[in-house]
Amino acid sequence: MQLVAFSKRKGDGADIEPVANDEVPAPKGQQGIALALGGGAARGWAHIGVLHALDEAGIKIDMIAGTSIGALVGGCYLAGKLDELEKFARSLSRRRMLGLLDIQFAGSGLFGGMRLNREMDAHMREIQIEDLPKPFVAVATEIATGHEIWLTHGDLIVAMRASYSLPGIFEPVDCNGKVLVDGALVNPVPVSVCRAYEQRRVVAVNLNYDIFGRSGVVKHGVPRAEMNVKATESKRPAHKTTPSPPVRLGISGVMVESYNIIQDRISRARLAGDPPDYALHPRLSDIGLADFHRASDAIDRGYDVAMERLPDLRRLAELA
Repeated sequence: MQLVAFSKRKGDGADIEPVANDEVPAPKGQQGIALALGGGAARGWAHIGVLHALDEAGIKIDMIAGTSIGALVGGCYLAGKLDELEKFARSLSRRRMLGLLDIQFAGSGLFGGMRLNREMDAHMREIQIEDLPKPFVAVATEIATGHEIWLTHGDLIVAMRASYSLPGIFEPVDCNGKVLVDGALVNPVPVSVCRAYEQRRVVAVNLNYDIFGRSGVVKHGVPRAEMNVKATESKRPAHKTTPSPPVRLGISGVMVESYNIIQDRISRARLAGDPPDYALHPRLSDIGLADFHRASDAIDRGYDVAMERLPDLRRLAELA
């Protein structure tokens, strides 16, 4: 899998100049932990609670790599705008969410996202990734090639937008001719990014751990032809059965559940090959990908799981 980094912008926010991978800056400090903040759409508000708990405990963060909403929360945190993001998240209701989304039917995504962009622009206009106090990487996917793109320099808002541009929902982001979409398609929990930056203590926040459980293989049969079924049933003694109710999913339901499966399976595969030193798994299975109005629930659960694991996190941060 090819990795591509992007550097300082040349013109507007979408002009981000590509650089060679060996020009990625070295990590700044090795005194705390590196965070790999995973994707998960509305469940990602839990990252806010995790970060608040770490701050209260005085645990230093040396680096943040984020995918999708993990990039949004991580970028806002390093830019000093986490409180503003939390206020915005907790204010969301179903009605306000509709007001923030500009529905379009002619583009590459159902929502253009311009109203969301204006919300971010009001607080983080012209903030550059390289100006953040700690290294930050937003993971995106190049739609034409499937390459994993690491956005390491340039306009922070553009990098975050590219990382959370869920295909079919948000409009893709054009960076110097590369069309970028949600990074969760290739790296849902970006531990590998922290390792590439030579971070020795990596903590992953996986938002999808309890959605499906471990994958399994199930043998299953398909309905037989009608004639064969009738012939077989005529030889059997009559008895009453209660058929299972059919599972009915609309278009949005099919999209959401499919995305859940993809993200869960890719996360497990990648984390098995490159595991973190420690992982936090907030219990979020009852919060849907589009339940952004449940920010308070998600934030509180992220805070609670981090507080429960503080002794382990402190020991990890103190390792030489």
